[in-house]
Amino acid sequence: MSRLNIFFGHFLEFRSTLIKLLITYFIIFLAMMPFANEIYYFFSEPLLAELISLNGTVISTKLTSTFIVPFKITAYCAFITSLPFLFFQIWYFISPGLYKREKNFVILLMFFGFILFLAGTLFVYFLIFPIIFNFFISTTPKDVELMIDISSYLQMIIALFLAFGLAFEVPLVLITAVKFNWIKIKTLEKNRPYFIVVAFVFGAIFTPPDIISQVLLAVPILLLYELGLFFSKK
Repeated sequence: MSRLNIFFGHFLEFRSTLIKLLITYFIIFLAMMPFANEIYYFFSEPLLAELISLNGTVISTKLTSTFIVPFKITAYCAFITSLPFLFFQIWYFISPGLYKREKNFVILLMFFGFILFLAGTLFVYFLIFPIIFNFFISTTPKDVELMIDISSYLQMIIALFLAFGLAFEVPLVLITAVKFNWIKIKTLEKNRPYFIVVAFVFGAIFTPPDIISQVLLAVPILLLYELGLFFSKK
C-alpha cells in the first residue's frame, strides 16, 4: 500500500510539473503572437536576401498559409524560449533523488544542453542558410522564374533547426554515456567508422533531399563527435 501511495505521489507531482510547463509555454506563445509576422520575416530574411539576385519571390499557394506559417514559427520560438523553464522543472522533479555530485552534473548538463541547442539553431541561421540558399538560387536556370511557397520553406527550416539543434547535443550525450559507464571511450573510438555512416544517414533523414544539406549536417556531427570524445577523456 505504501508503494502505491509513493507511486501516486510521484504521479501527482509529475502531473503538476507538466501542467506548469504547458501553462508557461502558452503564456510565452501568447506573448509572442502579436509579433508573429515580424518573427516570420526574421526567419525568412536569409532567403529573401538571396532571392534579390533573381528578383524571386515568396508566395503562398493556400489562403490559410499566410496565418499558419507565422503561427508555427512563433510556436517553435516559444518552445525554444521556454526550454530553460522546462529544464528547471525537470531538475526540480528529479533533484530529490540525486546525490550532490549528480545534482551538479545534471545542472551543467541542462545548462550546456540549452546552450548547444541554441548554438545549433544560430549555426543554421547564420551559416547553413546562406550556403544552401545561395547554391540553389545561383543554379536556377535563367529562363526559370523562382517562386518559393512559404509552407515548404517553413517545413525545411524547422527540420534544419531541429536537426542541427539535436546534432549539437552529441558531445553531451557522449560525456554522459562515458561518465555513467554506459559505454567505454575505447568502444567509441573503435566504432568511429560506423558513426560516420550514422552521421550521413541522420543528415539524409533530417535535411532536404540534396547532398549539400546532408554534408553540411554530417560534417559538424562528426566534428562534435570528436569534441565529445576529447572532453570525455578529460
